[in-house]
Amino acid sequence: MLFENGAFLPDLPALGNPGSTIAENVYPVARGYSPFGELMYLTTAMDARAIGATSLTAADGSSRVYAFNATKIYSLDGGSLTDRSKSGGYTNTAKFADFAAYGDIAITTNFIDPIQFIGMNSGSLFADLTTAFRAKTVATVRDFLMFGNTTDSTDGDKPERVRRSALGDHTDYTVSASTQADFQDTPGGGVVQRIFGGEYATVFFDHGIYRVTYVGAPAVWIFDSIETDRGLFTPGAAAQNGSTIYYLDSDGFYAFSDKSYPIGNEKVDRWFWSEFDASYADRVSCAIDHDSKCVCWSFPGQGNSGGKPTHVIIFNFELNKWSYAQIDHDIILPLLTSDFTLETLDAFNPDLDDLTLSVDSRVLYQGSALLGLMDGFKLASNQGDPLTAITESSEQQPVTGRRSHITEVWPLNDDATTTIQIGTRNRLQDSVTWTDPMSVNATGFAPVSAEGRYHRVRMNISGNWTDSQGSDVTAKPGGKF
Repeated sequence: MLFENGAFLPDLPALGNPGSTIAENVYPVARGYSPFGELMYLTTAMDARAIGATSLTAADGSSRVYAFNATKIYSLDGGSLTDRSKSGGYTNTAKFADFAAYGDIAITTNFIDPIQFIGMNSGSLFADLTTAFRAKTVATVRDFLMFGNTTDSTDGDKPERVRRSALGDHTDYTVSASTQADFQDTPGGGVVQRIFGGEYATVFFDHGIYRVTYVGAPAVWIFDSIETDRGLFTPGAAAQNGSTIYYLDSDGFYAFSDKSYPIGNEKVDRWFWSEFDASYADRVSCAIDHDSKCVCWSFPGQGNSGGKPTHVIIFNFELNKWSYAQIDHDIILPLLTSDFTLETLDAFNPDLDDLTLSVDSRVLYQGSALLGLMDGFKLASNQGDPLTAITESSEQQPVTGRRSHITEVWPLNDDATTTIQIGTRNRLQDSVTWTDPMSVNATGFAPVSAEGRYHRVRMNISGNWTDSQGSDVTAKPGGKF
């Protein structure tokens, strides 16, 4: 009898669940799961935890990695994170930093400090872009820079404000009909959390979503309210992939294009809220892992240490399937690889010789779009050896109407070291009793002995495996009661 590694559906009851109840340290694939790797460190360390980090692409197609912590801004140069802060550095009270690329210019803002900019191919240090206002979020929209949730010396804090530069000039913010630099206050949606750019802007409030479309003079921009009952739970909890923005609302996960549609309802939403320590909502980050066709959210789980994120929940947007990883880190980011070499990696990974890293590893490809993580204030990727994975099947009744006795479990994994546990109960109101982990013998099955009416299979998978589809179980009829 086949116990498949189906889609991760922890919000559904275990009995008869069409998917799996645990899918830990794995990526979802078309059939089953593939491994989520250990951290492979890529750089030296910053001096504190990042509050924002990203990869930006310049006009010539080259990429740069930037990270903002409480007092400094760093860029990735070879295997070093280089301090690019303006003279005097920054405050130590900001909790979130946003980034955007405007041609060859990198822009970053954290609301507390003046908005910063640097030439990606020519600048040596960041500098103040403007002192006229500060902002929480930034995006490039057509030929404008657009900022949200602003504060200035005249109007004070304006959390509902969206402010834009002059057309084609990222340095000009003087309100003018001729240059089209201006601002708009949009009451009713609450606080602007993030702006996402492109041909039009998508503005996420905490209780609303607006689309902002360029129409030219005299109106210049039209603000259309698209959603009034959903918004962005915390600034770091959204990422854009093409025209789709994936985000976390206060009731679960959504994808937004022309409208929002749920992607976590009756799948992972309840599981997430039970695992998430919401007292550290500002530590949530989100990034697209293009290599795996996934969007990932990082969050501190229950029992974390001082708000340090412990989990990454993963959604494959091509397959509409979920999984998660349990791994301590600081933040996640989209990682566009540049000039990493085996020599670079050897400098930051004392056990590199123990890693199964080939010369065609994705982390060594210039321009690979991977998932980046920061841990211990260092940049890393998850391209190391597979983490030990745990999958748990749905609960099934192998013999209809009576108990059954399971004697063999044949794991359907390739090149893996696997131990097997059987969870058993006779009534739905009973607790599940687990067998001790059993190794797979030379023949290819794990010898077990478990009798009951309802059974589930847990696999603990280690080694350099690439694919896990589930297990084939040998079950014999047992007693009726």
